[in-house]
Amino acid sequence: MKAPAPWDGVPSQDQLFVLVTGANSGIGLGIAQQLVDVFLTQRSPSAHLVLVVTTRSQAKSRATLEAVRGHLRGRGGGSSAAARIHLVGVELDLCRLPTVYAAAEQLIHGGVDVFTAHNSGSLANETPTRACLPRLDVAIFNAGIGGWTGFSIGGMMVQLATAGLLQSLTFPSYKLALAGQLVDPLTGKRANGESSDSLLGEVFCANVFGHYLLAHALLPLLRRPSGTDDGLPAARIVWESSVEAYCWDALAVEDLQGVRTTAAYESSKRLTDVLALTSGLPGVRRLSGQFLGEGEKENENEIETNSTSNNLPRQYVTHPGVVCSSLFPLPQLLFYLYYIAMYIARWAGSPWHPVTAYNGATAAVWVALQPADALEAAQADKVKWGACVTRSGRAVVKRTEVEGWGWQGDVDSSDSRDKGDNSTIIGYLRNSVGRRAGATTLTAERRQDFEALGRTCWQEMERLRRVWEDKLACSRQKGH
Repeated sequence: MKAPAPWDGVPSQDQLFVLVTGANSGIGLGIAQQLVDVFLTQRSPSAHLVLVVTTRSQAKSRATLEAVRGHLRGRGGGSSAAARIHLVGVELDLCRLPTVYAAAEQLIHGGVDVFTAHNSGSLANETPTRACLPRLDVAIFNAGIGGWTGFSIGGMMVQLATAGLLQSLTFPSYKLALAGQLVDPLTGKRANGESSDSLLGEVFCANVFGHYLLAHALLPLLRRPSGTDDGLPAARIVWESSVEAYCWDALAVEDLQGVRTTAAYESSKRLTDVLALTSGLPGVRRLSGQFLGEGEKENENEIETNSTSNNLPRQYVTHPGVVCSSLFPLPQLLFYLYYIAMYIARWAGSPWHPVTAYNGATAAVWVALQPADALEAAQADKVKWGACVTRSGRAVVKRTEVEGWGWQGDVDSSDSRDKGDNSTIIGYLRNSVGRRAGATTLTAERRQDFEALGRTCWQEMERLRRVWEDKLACSRQKGH
């Protein structure tokens, strides 16, 4: 007889199913750990969290689940609290697209192994419960790569001399990367040579396109059944971006995959911002609606057509600020010096230096766990939310400027948050604090250009999705 799922018998409103990609280290692990902490602090004592983490191997998944367990034991709270946290590990490689669809198929139909966090032994000695997920409430798309090869000492010194410490450590222009980084998305192997229809930009695939396909494949779990009123809010897709993805020139529509640029990471994060922030605009809604399955049959008798209902997931964008992680390759000594410099930047008044991965998780966790009505009141889907930390180390969320969009897509809102000083939280939330040097006030013309850019990006992403869905279907038929 099949064992019941650990959350069986718990009301739907007291269940929360969250997926986090790239959770084995860095920001992803910080998100997983902070999710557990905030959930146990804010939610009902009877509520259960089912945390699904994705990594590229079973060994990394096991290590991640052990790390989350260890964090939970370290925070205290007793076995009763830990018994409400359930952990699932799933393997996928965002640059190997067949594994993306295999992971989605497993989550939707195949069942998963569920470990309960209160057990103190090793996962290797534990028999998990086999269960099927009824839905996903939040998908946090954090996994990604930087594509950098190092940094220019000369370039760093020039920027320090001309722009100052805070700008240089927040918006560095001295990182080095190679153009032409490609991947074969059927095998996940790096490819050399010219771009072709059978290859994708590696950073683009890891940071954007793999997640884009994963979100579409997971729609059966992310969409709410039509015609039901179970009190559940719409699911949330949370895209993790970067504080560096500000400039308009970071993304070229003729090179959407960032293959010809040496700033593929910044290009991919700018694309992330554009996709998320324009997804609900009238001129883009038809395209983003196709991505979310709007108008597709949910069963033989129903067609989802109401884009304003809770049936379709909402999209949000966040960023972790500047965090010390292995994403940027540095020798050990330079890594420690960089770590110290980041604290100096924070003490000097920068709001964008959380430094630790745990603090860097603040914005993503905030969007994931805020009540739906609070997000609606804040118009959260129109804002790029960043992890902000005060001099004393207190972490909060802060609106982040995006060129062509401003702080929330409104031309007249530029100075709406510019009161107070840096001795208070309100002061840190001022728009002028942490602003990029040279940033310009949003104009109506630039705002229109941003929406047009969003429409172009969504068109190309939808075209690529259909192309690669066909390629992957052919690959499966051939038994690859």
